[in-house]
Amino acid sequence: MASLTRTSGIGFAVAAVATLSGVDALAKSLGAEMSSFQVTFLRYTVSALFLGLFVAVFVRRRPKPGFMKDHALKGFLAAATASLFFYGIAGMPLVMALALAMTAPIYMALLGALVFGERPGRATYLALLLAVSGSGLIVAARGSGLAGPPVSLAAIAAGLAAPLAYAFTAIAMKRSSANDHPITLSMMQTAFAALFSAPMALLLWQAPDPALSWQIALIGLCGALGFIFLVAGLNRMPASLYAVVDYSSLVWAGFYGFVFFDEIPTWPTLAGGALIVAACVLSAGSQRSALPERS
Repeated sequence: MASLTRTSGIGFAVAAVATLSGVDALAKSLGAEMSSFQVTFLRYTVSALFLGLFVAVFVRRRPKPGFMKDHALKGFLAAATASLFFYGIAGMPLVMALALAMTAPIYMALLGALVFGERPGRATYLALLLAVSGSGLIVAARGSGLAGPPVSLAAIAAGLAAPLAYAFTAIAMKRSSANDHPITLSMMQTAFAALFSAPMALLLWQAPDPALSWQIALIGLCGALGFIFLVAGLNRMPASLYAVVDYSSLVWAGFYGFVFFDEIPTWPTLAGGALIVAACVLSAGSQRSALPERS
């Protein structure tokens, strides 16, 4: 029974990674027609509607009162992260954007040391060196045009800043004292993210082509389903095992990039991505070894 539960958990985890990677591909497609703020607003607005419906039908639990500030902070950081990431992904190959985004766990480890007083070990600093080396290789090759068409400095800056913003979001979630159903928490964060992205989206608003309506609906649906699959997977498998499955997001990015955008990953992107994945594995291993053993 336990093995069956874990197998289903892996299935949900793979579905989560594939679906959330699909969000990135849709964001890249929509980003060619509208601003990243508008893409962020539409993505979170539609996701909030789907999650609200799911909570009303299946969870049947209202958000606990007294945590609006926590929800608002996480929503603001989520909106900032998505706006940066969507801006970057519109101007660079999917695999490149995902490889840079995977540096987030390294930032999280360092921020954890600053915010929670955690003492990073040598492995964390080595992981940082690997992540910086991988990112530097990718940026140097694509920014200069040595490997494929050059990527603009603005897109590179956004791609580098997005994982840092995500790390702040993760730290805010860890500090949050809100104790509620995870999908209810996601619904509130998503709703606030839509709210905070609305002003810039409206300022730069471009009427979407009616032909894009299905993509707008799909990016919101995939965002909502991806999180539901994620919760279902984590309930059936260890978080450490999900982290391994999450590395397949680079594979999905390569698949979507090739199929929908005719992108072929260059060797510097693949080599840099491998260094970043190695950094994440090293950092995760050091954090697990630092945990106290259960008696």
